[in-house]
Amino acid sequence: MHITRSSDAKGYQAAGHHNMTMHRIQGQDVTPLHQVWSARLSMAPGGHVEAKASPAGKLYIVIEGQVKFRGGDTTVELQAGDSVFILPNEEREFSESAGRNALLYLVMLENYQEHI
Repeated sequence: MHITRSSDAKGYQAAGHHNMTMHRIQGQDVTPLHQVWSARLSMAPGGHVEAKASPAGKLYIVIEGQVKFRGGDTTVELQAGDSVFILPNEEREFSESAGRNALLYLVMLENYQEHI
């Protein structure tokens, strides 16, 4: 069993991520989880992620606050308890949209295989 306590989560930076703090909670250099990793994203008012696509699939779960997401040609407002999955190579951007802190969890699937 591999536990990451919230207080011990390892902080990291990512290009194009503004006014937010990020902590890895599983996978990568934190635990031996492979092909998937997860993080906690804390967004301050006005926090945002610039438009970008990547080869990984991304599952975002909103825990607190309100977040405006754009994936491809679709834009939605997400509230606490909502989630969104962004396909590999699909451009995405998102921002805190209510003028207060937002908290999200990210599950990054490095080798997502789309099933038809």
